[in-house]
Amino acid sequence: MQTIKALINRYRLHNPQYDDLLKQFVESVATLYSMPCAFLAIAENDHFWYKAKAGVTIDRIDLANSFSHQVVTSNQSLLIEDTLNKPEHQNNHYVVNPPHIRFYAAVPFRLNGVAVGSFGLFDDAPRKGFQKELILLENLSQHLSECVELISNNLRTSEEHQLLNNSPAALIHWQVRPRLSTTFLSNNVGTLLGIAYPEDLGAFKLDEHIKENDLDAFLFSIKNHQQGALNCECDIRINRSSGQAHWFKMISRGVFENKTLVAIQGLLINNAEQKYLEKRILNTNERMSLLLEASGLGTSDWDIQNDNLRVNNRWCDILGLHPDSVDSSVLFWNQLVHPADKRRLSEIVQDNLRGHSEFMSFEYRIKHARGHWLWVETYGKVVTRDENGKPLRMAATHRDITEKKTAELQTERQRRLFSFINHAQNLFVAQRDIQQACEKIFPELLELADSDYGFIGRVLEEDGAPCLHIHAISDISWSSDSAKEYARFKEGNLRFTNLKNLFGHVVTSQAPVIANQPSKHRSSVGTPNGHPLLKRFLGLPISRDGQTVGMIGLANKLEDYTQADVDFLSPLTNTLAYLFKAVDVEQARYDAEKRLEYLAATDPLTSLMNRRAYFAQIDNISHSRNTEICIAIFDVDNFKHLNDTYGHPVGDICLVEISNAIRQLVRESDVIARLGGEEFGLYIDSQNQQFCQTLLDELRESIKKVVIETDKGPLTGISISIGATMVPSLANEYGVPHIEEHMKNADDALYIAKSEGKDCVRWFVTSQTTENAHPNKKSMK
Repeated sequence: MQTIKALINRYRLHNPQYDDLLKQFVESVATLYSMPCAFLAIAENDHFWYKAKAGVTIDRIDLANSFSHQVVTSNQSLLIEDTLNKPEHQNNHYVVNPPHIRFYAAVPFRLNGVAVGSFGLFDDAPRKGFQKELILLENLSQHLSECVELISNNLRTSEEHQLLNNSPAALIHWQVRPRLSTTFLSNNVGTLLGIAYPEDLGAFKLDEHIKENDLDAFLFSIKNHQQGALNCECDIRINRSSGQAHWFKMISRGVFENKTLVAIQGLLINNAEQKYLEKRILNTNERMSLLLEASGLGTSDWDIQNDNLRVNNRWCDILGLHPDSVDSSVLFWNQLVHPADKRRLSEIVQDNLRGHSEFMSFEYRIKHARGHWLWVETYGKVVTRDENGKPLRMAATHRDITEKKTAELQTERQRRLFSFINHAQNLFVAQRDIQQACEKIFPELLELADSDYGFIGRVLEEDGAPCLHIHAISDISWSSDSAKEYARFKEGNLRFTNLKNLFGHVVTSQAPVIANQPSKHRSSVGTPNGHPLLKRFLGLPISRDGQTVGMIGLANKLEDYTQADVDFLSPLTNTLAYLFKAVDVEQARYDAEKRLEYLAATDPLTSLMNRRAYFAQIDNISHSRNTEICIAIFDVDNFKHLNDTYGHPVGDICLVEISNAIRQLVRESDVIARLGGEEFGLYIDSQNQQFCQTLLDELRESIKKVVIETDKGPLTGISISIGATMVPSLANEYGVPHIEEHMKNADDALYIAKSEGKDCVRWFVTSQTTENAHPNKKSMK
């Protein structure tokens, strides 16, 4: 709802043109009611002021002491027959002081339905029986409001006529029935149009003054109104009395009653300057168009407020579009821009629209009518803004730079490709880890190949069949099982054993696979439930010496994969082929070294550790343990007699069987070796001598059970003699005897066992002697 202040301004209540009429009205009401005082009071800010009054000597009253305030706030009539009988009014300023109000009657004075003041009467003497007169007073207030409304409208109409008569526009009104005839002309028609017109407006015919070539445009507007059009517009030239033709724009409006045209109102606006500018602009645009066509540049002119983008034919030619098929909305052109470039292009355009940049220049991809992508360079700027800086028009030029950009991008892609190939080689040389090298380069490979996901795998054999050992793969886990598979990859243990599928076809066919519709490829078996959508696939074999040793799998490029992608990535596949070969060579070297280490540390007959390796390991154990250790030496009893009786081949078999028996009895933490001939060494991982004694006795008993089939019948009863010693901890000790000294102690204990009847275990004690006690050791064996 409008405020009182706004209504006072709208109806111009401060305008003195109201005063005479309103004063006469109020005085008449005072006379009618035989009242000394009548008034029309208007509320404004903190007081009421009298717009019209009779018998009232003051011009304004404050809000706090005003009876009118109650009328306005309640929007209801107020009747006080005697203020002295009303406790709430007895002490009112205007009751106690002049004009000593005793009787008061007032009704709301409303404008546009809002109480803006009060209209009423008062007297210094009380009165009674005024209820019926109060209803008449309300009607008079309504009549007074209507008078103010009429005066206000009259003032506005007068001003509008004056404004119209002094403006570069003239108003004409035609009635339609019974025929089209002029019924009104604004006073400035003759001056503005430069023509004379008769005093009888019905005889004035505008079409007689219109230039012949423009008459059809005028008649076309009239005809459209007759056919139901509400608004029309046309440009016409008026033949002036001076003989010159002058441009005017006629904006017309049809007046209808019950859908029947009864009148036409026409506004004629001086349009000569606008037409002159349009002609200049047209000539300039024609010259500019010729220059642009010659330069090969496309152009666009964007009417931002109306979202109307006009382009020249050259821009349509660049994109392979027919001029009649293009839409003028920005949305139409935006949907042609490459998805990867849309956001950046929008940011640059918005920066220029906001005034953050003087001009914009951007290279981006846009779709040709035939479906391929072009690289274009757009240069533009906002050329028109309103008084508040809001952009109205933006102009731009567009140039096809596909050939230049393609060459630049190809050069840059090649540079990046060789850069990360070199990086992969350096990683492999430094770490000798092919999976780490592949993982490091894989994200950049996906970026260069414009692919969403993929993998790198090396062909290995598993159970006699080829499989792919995965060295790099995208994490596209779609389930708990696939997440476990990816975890296996991170541990270096992921292999694809099923090659009867799309990517497996790369390995089996030893040729690239380009599948831009994977589901239609003859080797496709689909994807597991939940697997990300596979839209396009490229498989590249990694070949060496005519054999596929690995492959690269790539998926979901935005555009189709082509032979160009295969050729571009061939340096990478060649490099990986050499790296895979280096891995094989490195593995072969490692295996050879391990084999040599094994042979150097292993007895060829029994496959047990040999003497040198055994001594080295026992020495290391004794110096790393903080507790005692047990070492033992045992010897096959009567082995020379066995060889002489059964032959050396049987003796060798005997040594092998004894080795097997020992392996089955000792633990993984124990160490066993063949020291030479029929002599064996044993380290028992225990510091408990009693446990060691029990184990050695079990060993003797186990060997006794060995049976060897020979040409001379079964060989049984094989026995061994054992010498053992507990070795103190040598950790953090310096200047202590070498382990060979302790081995000698065990050897001495062995010969004591031999001398005491064989097939027994004897422990070394410090007081015993060796050479003196057993001067003929060899004869005891």
